[in-house]
Amino acid sequence: MKIIHFQMDQDLDRLEAFLRSQYYENHTADSWLPERLHDLIYRVNAQERDEDRKRSSDYIFLWEDNEEIAACILPDGENIYVSVKGGYEHIFPSMIAFSEENCRPLFAEADEGTIKFWVAVSDSFAYMRKTLNDSGYREYSEKEYINCICPLNADVTIDLPSGFRFFFGEAYPNEENKWSALRLGFHPDWESLDYKAGMNPYRARKNSSLFRDSFECVVVDENAAEGNDVCAYCFVYVDKRTKSALIEPVSTREKYRRKGIGTAMLHGAVMRCKKHGIERCYVDSFGWRKEFYAAAGFFTESSVSFWYKNLK
Repeated sequence: MKIIHFQMDQDLDRLEAFLRSQYYENHTADSWLPERLHDLIYRVNAQERDEDRKRSSDYIFLWEDNEEIAACILPDGENIYVSVKGGYEHIFPSMIAFSEENCRPLFAEADEGTIKFWVAVSDSFAYMRKTLNDSGYREYSEKEYINCICPLNADVTIDLPSGFRFFFGEAYPNEENKWSALRLGFHPDWESLDYKAGMNPYRARKNSSLFRDSFECVVVDENAAEGNDVCAYCFVYVDKRTKSALIEPVSTREKYRRKGIGTAMLHGAVMRCKKHGIERCYVDSFGWRKEFYAAAGFFTESSVSFWYKNLK
């Protein structure tokens, strides 16, 4: 068994293939989709650079057996995720020990020199949960949920209140408005007519090989005052090989919530996925968002737990 530090030019295609094989093996998104890997490498990386944080993709590691990937560590800013091929479950404890040593720079150090180290695991993998518990990790109370809809079987429509319009991103060319609206959805306290977000993450995403098949969805307030008229935004990564899609990120500005706008936007995304033969469309959620996606027709495929341990 050999441990490899991920290199974009040498390993991206190989890691994509591994994640696709995991998807076929598990029949779920419990291991990362290639779409999530691309979101990390392009959008998240650019955002981390802008915020002067460590780049998560610099801490991707691969475990090889006979030159084939058997497992990997996939950091995501605030935690690490571990994907292990069936038959290699026995290496998981050593992978956690390795990550504690080699992924430490991703986590903020407290004044006393300790860090709170976070590991995310799907609740479907009982052996991972047991290992973490036996290794002194504690489970956080809140979970992340992997929500799914099957577009080919979905009966959805774009039903918006009067005065609002739905666009696929290419039909709405103002990129600055789209990206600023997304950021405002996550940070309502930044709300202002002239708010503009840094565009590096938006533009960096265009370097992804999945970008040509992916798309944006936008809802616009036609009666908005001069300024940003975008009230909801999402990006849909599409992997035609697995016939899957990942909606990431999804955002509705706070003042436009509870009007059916976010649901209409998601339905527009699902309709386009259906048109292109996508079989499963995923979106992740925390807290109340799980119920929001359920109301839009998504079912909860699985859940992810977060485990933490204080390291000296």
